[in-house]
Amino acid sequence: MNSALYSGWIGHRRFAPKPHAFRYQIGLLYLDLDEQDAVLGLSPLAGKSRFAPFSFRETDYLKTFTATGMRLIDAVRQQVSSALGYTPQGPICVLTQARSWGLSFNPVSFFYCYEADGKLAALLCEVTNTPWRERYHYVLPANGDGLSHVAVAKAFHVSPFLPRDLEYHMSFSPPQARLGVHMADWQGDLKLFDATLNLQRTPLDRPGLHRYLRQFPWMTAKTCLAIYWQALRLFLKRTPIFSHQAADGAFRIAALQPKDQRHEEP
Repeated sequence: MNSALYSGWIGHRRFAPKPHAFRYQIGLLYLDLDEQDAVLGLSPLAGKSRFAPFSFRETDYLKTFTATGMRLIDAVRQQVSSALGYTPQGPICVLTQARSWGLSFNPVSFFYCYEADGKLAALLCEVTNTPWRERYHYVLPANGDGLSHVAVAKAFHVSPFLPRDLEYHMSFSPPQARLGVHMADWQGDLKLFDATLNLQRTPLDRPGLHRYLRQFPWMTAKTCLAIYWQALRLFLKRTPIFSHQAADGAFRIAALQPKDQRHEEP
């Protein structure tokens, strides 16, 4: 099975105007979209029912397309094709928080888009902001099998505690035994914020799924509560709040870059 489970740590650091940091354990599903039925058939605790402990629904993603009946895999390929001018023909896999006990929420989901020969062609990042629950897509080209570094102007207001006039610098590794993502917000020569995802892969089978559910029984709820708890801490620190702005366009395309002092290893 190409699908897997990943677990590890996510850390956020704010450097200005008010220092702030936290680190949480996290568990994520890495799902080959062609293996949905096989994955959800692994256990009675998995499935598409509304209140399943572990579930996946295509309509939780790229809703503009999937709400009309388009398959998620086709919607992802269409967005990548519109952005980059070519359509990956291999598997499409998503790294995401599985729907849990009827609750679905992902600050960001990563769609790994492969060529038919197995090389990574692109990533599509679906970002959801808080508290507005809007969505935006960044399309990131990839350089095949190795570590990739990209930069893109921020086009979507994610947090009330960060401005819009920033540039993202991102590094990501291919989903192998270890998976890493690092993202930093830069304002000119000043780094305001960074986030790091550092995960280890475990097989997705019936025993593995049950271990995951024991370790992360309320993963989605934990994420939602953590977001608002950290927001309260930032508010109490009197961190400046920035007015919400509408997104720029439907998606933003990142550019591949060589590693420099602004790129860090995930």
